Amino acid sequence: MRKALIITVALIVLVAVAGCSSLQKDKKSSPAPAPQQEPLGSYHEFEDVLIPKEMELDTKSSFVFETPQYKTGILVYEGRVEAVSLSNFIEKNMVQDNWRMRSKIKYNRTILVFEKPDRDCIVNIEDATFKTVLEVIVAPRLETAQPEAGGNAIIQAPPAEENLAQ
Repeated sequence: MRKALIITVALIVLVAVAGCSSLQKDKKSSPAPAPQQEPLGSYHEFEDVLIPKEMELDTKSSFVFETPQYKTGILVYEGRVEAVSLSNFIEKNMVQDNWRMRSKIKYNRTILVFEKPDRDCIVNIEDATFKTVLEVIVAPRLETAQPEAGGNAIIQAPPAEENLAQ
């Protein structure tokens, strides 16, 4: 009886090992489908400012003004992300979207300033108690005053207050 039990257990182990080895061969012979990567973020109102997928638009605090010539505004997002990783994400992707970094202020809050030939973008990141707040401000670049033939720039000063009282 004992001999029959040992032979039965040995046969079960042999079948199991043979089955597993054939599964391994099948896995190796057929290429595994490439895992689909989720997008890291998306473009919202501004087609060249990528926002991480973890950030949610706060429509009550946001404002966008659009004309045929340009789009400007302030977009406010909130999410549960680390401020440092958010700053790194924004910095990396803005450069990839052909923005040029002009300056960076960091620690208590992070402020990143970017430019393109026709507009500027200021990114403000604040680490609040239970969330991180991201503000994206995009504005068209104002025309700079062109110097006259004599070399002096034309600068128009605002009217003085005493002239307004008349």
